[in-house]
Amino acid sequence: MKIDGAKGVLIQPMKKGTELFIGAKKEGEFGHLVLCGLGGIYIEVLKDTSAALAPVSKSEAIEMIRNLKSYKIIQGVRNQKGINEALFAEIITKISQLVTIAPEIIELDLNPLLGNSKEIVAVDARIRVEKI
Repeated sequence: MKIDGAKGVLIQPMKKGTELFIGAKKEGEFGHLVLCGLGGIYIEVLKDTSAALAPVSKSEAIEMIRNLKSYKIIQGVRNQKGINEALFAEIITKISQLVTIAPEIIELDLNPLLGNSKEIVAVDARIRVEKI
């Protein structure tokens, strides 16, 4: 290697996909509210999210996704493939399970996740924990 002090290189594949969002926020005695929608700048601009109280079942997660105004983008439009809806719903239910078994998680944001027809990958995550 020609870089002073470097001992190795990390190479990762460049991911492409639709930006998605999954989040959770503790709402007092009600428990956690789990949210989903398009991620990245779209969540700020479109303000299109769907929410349910944890625990969220797979069928509830699918309903959350399908209730989004931006659902057509998730399905795929204008020669763009849609995202793997079943996998998106599965991740929503897993986040729901996580905040249910770890109530010390006050807030959790996965934004963005990059989704396509084959996979969904978390690009950035933020978790706020408080002692109970």
